[in-house]
Amino acid sequence: MSLLNDEELEKYREAGRIAALVMRKAKRLVSKGRKLEIICNSLEREIKSHSAEPAFPVNVSVNQIAAHYTSPINDDLVLPERAIVKIDLGAHVNGYISDHARTFSVGGTKKYLQLRKVAEKALEKAIEIVKPGVRPGEIGEIIEDTIRKENLIPITDLTGHVIERWKLHTGISIPNSKPKFGFLGPKLKAGQVLAIEPFVTTAQGSEKIYDESYSYIFSKIGSKAKSPDSKTIRDFVEQYNGLPFALRWLEELMSQTRLFEALKELISYNTLTRYPMLVSKSQTPVAQAEHTIIITENGCEITTVVN
Repeated sequence: MSLLNDEELEKYREAGRIAALVMRKAKRLVSKGRKLEIICNSLEREIKSHSAEPAFPVNVSVNQIAAHYTSPINDDLVLPERAIVKIDLGAHVNGYISDHARTFSVGGTKKYLQLRKVAEKALEKAIEIVKPGVRPGEIGEIIEDTIRKENLIPITDLTGHVIERWKLHTGISIPNSKPKFGFLGPKLKAGQVLAIEPFVTTAQGSEKIYDESYSYIFSKIGSKAKSPDSKTIRDFVEQYNGLPFALRWLEELMSQTRLFEALKELISYNTLTRYPMLVSKSQTPVAQAEHTIIITENGCEITTVVN
């Protein structure tokens, strides 16, 4: 892969800067009793206020939920008195994407603070070694070693990913553990854009997650639709150009009963795919840290920071 041109670089940088700015607001919103729906809607509006669009629905994943929770329509859930909260958000500028996550603690228990600190440390150590020629398995090994040295456990079946224009997850994965045959993996190249995202749980936890049956995030992958309602939804979500969207973004289209029936049809035709909530198999709390980086000729550049 050749280096990105100047225009592409600037758009990736702008998307990253916006995500970092919006995450500052997230820190102010995460507090006991705050409705999750308010957090999601506020941060998505904030992204738009910077002349960008959400690259995916804002995720607010609490305690043992590792990822993929965004508020459904009329969500009454609030942050509890004690919680570990993962905010995962992204912005895109004309399809050039950023992906950024931080963990916040409500109630400030030592366990939650340690999980957050180690997730951030694992991310920092991983980014330090990224340069052309490094294999994803080497990144995974650094992440796993950093976490296990703190007597915590990496969640190994969640991974980072390569980002391309209009494609949030594409190509190779960036593991959070040392692969058995990592030395055979492809070498990273200058110009690639990566999201690296360690997930950490307690020593009593499991390395695995499981899929909940609930899904509030979807993306369009096909075009078949039969009923008028399903065609309405299919045509409406065309604006997201294949990027994930939230169920609540469709709220004004029709009643919930009609909406759910149409979604079932679109999923059965493989027109839409769903992103189930991902939950710690051991029901232990999970922390996450994530940055988007661009591989340069001599190392890498973090986009999801404010200079």
